[in-house]
Amino acid sequence: MDVLVLKAPAKLNLYLRVLNKRPDGYHNIETIFEKIGLCDTISLRRRRQGIKVFCRHKDVPGGKANLGFKAAQELLKHAGCSQGVEIEIKKKIPVAAGLGGGSSDAASVLLGVKRLLRLQIPQKKLLKIAAKIGADVPFFLFSGSRAIGRGKGELLKAVNIKRKKWYVLVVPRGLAVSTKQMYQRIRRITLTKRPYGVKIMLRALERNDLTAFNRYSYNSFEGMLQKKYNHVLEIKKALTTLGVDAALMSGSGPCVFGIAASRKEAMYVSEQLSAKKRHWRVIVARTY
Repeated sequence: MDVLVLKAPAKLNLYLRVLNKRPDGYHNIETIFEKIGLCDTISLRRRRQGIKVFCRHKDVPGGKANLGFKAAQELLKHAGCSQGVEIEIKKKIPVAAGLGGGSSDAASVLLGVKRLLRLQIPQKKLLKIAAKIGADVPFFLFSGSRAIGRGKGELLKAVNIKRKKWYVLVVPRGLAVSTKQMYQRIRRITLTKRPYGVKIMLRALERNDLTAFNRYSYNSFEGMLQKKYNHVLEIKKALTTLGVDAALMSGSGPCVFGIAASRKEAMYVSEQLSAKKRHWRVIVARTY
């Protein structure tokens, strides 16, 4: 096998609470991750040596700044492998939107290079390498669609909810948010606020109670971003007007997602928003 093609799914944070800053510079968090069927495509090809990364998206870095490059580099170094790999990334996940596209790409590279080059690396070690690359990367190696994430996001616990959900994702065009900068700017008042916890959110998800989800949902970054941009409330208001009962910002933003009751409702909401709000990119996706 000389070529391997993989899908790299996006993620949503159905709940995200930033707890405190750690000695290593990261923050401890508590979150509910969910993979969704909005995917990048990762193509891997053998090379005699060296790593090459190709991506036509203007906002995706090449070379050593790319998380996929870092993933391949760390894996080959750990395995003591002299072979190389060519990585082609076709982007569908919006960049710097709070959807974990770069982390998911990196996780797919880890899995793909291991398989392509037949490297004997245990899953436990693969997860350690993933955590070194980025806080969200281990989740994309996780077998389930949903998980509770703690620590800096790498301590994962399975969420046993089988019901799949439909989402309407709204991403303001031309607005990219740096996760690193958002963590650097997070204020003490945000860290000390005590929202409802993960357990009550999980009960709302289990019961498919969208009203409860909307009442108890929380994202530590949402209020921060709202002070700088007005898009969060604007999108939430637009979704509510169209009948969506639950909405939240994902990650450090700027993507805001609404939970639809069905595919039909999600498509209707998407069509209405796309027609009226040209400055928004609107995407329909389902649990992966």
